[in-house]
Amino acid sequence: MRALPLVFLLFIGCEKKADPPRAVETPKPTKITHFYGNAASIARGETVTLCYGTENAATVSITPPIETELRPSLNRCISDKPAKDTTYTLKAGGPGGDVTETLQVKVGAAQASTPSTRQLIKSFNVMGETTRQPGSKVQLCYTTEGAIAVASQPAATAPLGPGTNQCFFVVVDKTTAIILTATAVDGAVDRMQVGVTVR
Repeated sequence: MRALPLVFLLFIGCEKKADPPRAVETPKPTKITHFYGNAASIARGETVTLCYGTENAATVSITPPIETELRPSLNRCISDKPAKDTTYTLKAGGPGGDVTETLQVKVGAAQASTPSTRQLIKSFNVMGETTRQPGSKVQLCYTTEGAIAVASQPAATAPLGPGTNQCFFVVVDKTTAIILTATAVDGAVDRMQVGVTVR
């Protein structure tokens, strides 16, 4: 039997083994943690406040579009003045996919303009995570305009006052809706709500 050339034998002995397949990391799912309004129905000409929260999102949009530019956030509130019954659709997108949530606001007949319909609270947000452990101390910050008094429910750990970028703390033992109330000198009242989930 004829011997194989030495070069061919060396090539057979040094054949490279295939690398094992690498595990593909699955992206975390995109989530809308909350989406709600401060009122289910308003009079024509009034403003509705919409609040939302997202996790693992790269983009956020709303339909029908509003003037404020949206961005991913653990908790953010925006305002709109719908002219008719409106169903808002919030969409969050990211590596973990796209998700949507809807919210309907009914618009009734216009009412005479009164001080009670003025917007006094410009912003109200939870600082940091909106999901906490029982007994956590949660920081919230707000901005008011035209208010002379501010209060929260549940009550803050210190007295509140009107102004820009004001912050306070509340202690939560269970999932809680925190309501901020601002009052003007003529008796007008404005309220805004944010949520904290306790697990």
